[in-house]
Amino acid sequence: MDAENASVNNNDKIHNSKIIIVEDNEINMDLIKAMLERYDFNIVEAYDGFEAIEKINNNNDAFLILLDIGLPGIDGIEVFKRLKQSENTADIPIIAVTAHAMKGNKEHLLSLGFNDFIEKPIDKNILFEKINKFLNPTSP
Repeated sequence: MDAENASVNNNDKIHNSKIIIVEDNEINMDLIKAMLERYDFNIVEAYDGFEAIEKINNNNDAFLILLDIGLPGIDGIEVFKRLKQSENTADIPIIAVTAHAMKGNKEHLLSLGFNDFIEKPIDKNILFEKINKFLNPTSP
């Protein structure tokens, strides 16, 4: 069973689960939303670092944040640090999303405390596998 179907099998958890996507590029935002649309997630969008902090603070019941690292205003790493310092948002898992997949970048982001990492262009199966990991924390 592929990651996409595994996440579909847990439809009760998916229905209306809130996921926050922080991405400054509208085309990338639309692509991620298109990948997720059939799963009935409650998607909250933010297009820069300042908007991300505001929307995440107002939606701290999200089960997951997909956070682009290269954002205008304040970058994704600074957004991450601010979220982890706040009692209201510190426990929300955050997946770093970046086009800058240089050697050591993944390890650096994970060492900062990001819960996971996705390279652009985003592979749909990898995205579903990672989302499923946070929907079903006890899954192998």
